[in-house]
Amino acid sequence: MESSIRSIFLSNRERDYNRVTGRMGALAYELKRGNLLPHLADRIRWNVAPRLHYVVRFPTHLDIEAAVSCQMRCPMCRRRQMPAEMLHGIMDLGLYRKIIDECAGQGVYSVKLSWRGEPLLNPGICSMVRYAKEKGIRDVAFLTNGERLNEEIAAGLIDAGLDWISISVDGTGATYERIRYPSTYEGIVKKVTALKEIRDGKGLSKPLIRVQTIYGAIRDDPAGYFDFWEKVADKVYIIADQFRATNDPFPRDRNYACLEPWRRVVIGWNGLVPQCICDYDDANPLGDVNRESIHAIWHGKGFNDLRRSLLRGDLSMNQVCCGCHDTGIMYEKKIRIGDRETTIGLYRGQEINLAALGNRGESP
Repeated sequence: MESSIRSIFLSNRERDYNRVTGRMGALAYELKRGNLLPHLADRIRWNVAPRLHYVVRFPTHLDIEAAVSCQMRCPMCRRRQMPAEMLHGIMDLGLYRKIIDECAGQGVYSVKLSWRGEPLLNPGICSMVRYAKEKGIRDVAFLTNGERLNEEIAAGLIDAGLDWISISVDGTGATYERIRYPSTYEGIVKKVTALKEIRDGKGLSKPLIRVQTIYGAIRDDPAGYFDFWEKVADKVYIIADQFRATNDPFPRDRNYACLEPWRRVVIGWNGLVPQCICDYDDANPLGDVNRESIHAIWHGKGFNDLRRSLLRGDLSMNQVCCGCHDTGIMYEKKIRIGDRETTIGLYRGQEINLAALGNRGESP
């Protein structure tokens, strides 16, 4: 029943993000998150308006890229196909404040300070979090590989008011180190544990800590992975494999309905607004916040043309849509976590073969 509800109300991009924390743990997470009624209202707006193809006055959520740079070369990552000249850059704090000022004035609920790169490579990341919180953004978060996390940065993020942090820990031991070089598994365990201890030592519940892994990295022992990380993280997720480092074909869902242009705006480190979070190469920029307001871009020709093309199903000339891995066919798989069975969503034909991956961040 629960999986049927998920298939109706969640898009592939949400169904492939599988929470394996139990219901009581998930409830505790939401209570710690706070803002229960505003969060519920935001989730209704996030899910309902796009399905009605209704363009809200201003997007409820923005992805703001603190840094496009990254110190890793994960073998499944789409960055491997990006041109070399696009692989480095951090967002200017003046541009960031301009973005947040408009978001705050428009009542934006949430911002995520990550996209293609590693946000902890931006030396101003703690200031960025603090500024957004001081301006009244209720939910401020980011995804990170965690390799640059240390006690000073951890304390800075906690003091700045970060709401949640999601740390990619793909597998355990040698598997993790093959994928997430130059990080070590012992090192990332110590860093995430230290973050929790510093937070708890201050008597705080935030930032809530999420740990996530791709399924291919733990397929042989998902229960072991969960049993370890549930003691540290507030939530544990298993992500459906998507091998984005190549253009290899995979089964596609011809009825896939993309909702992203009715939901969110993505802003790259340099101010460019790409089509969506799958537009890694800025192949279809819809605006530039250095020269235009977010509101103008959201209601502008680029976004409106994209929405109309999605409604027509006319995507054959859209390079980003044609390469989008979220259009894959999904299936459900039952796995055992301790004494319970849970169902996760995976992509058919996009499974990652660890034996074929390169070693220590090198190309296969």
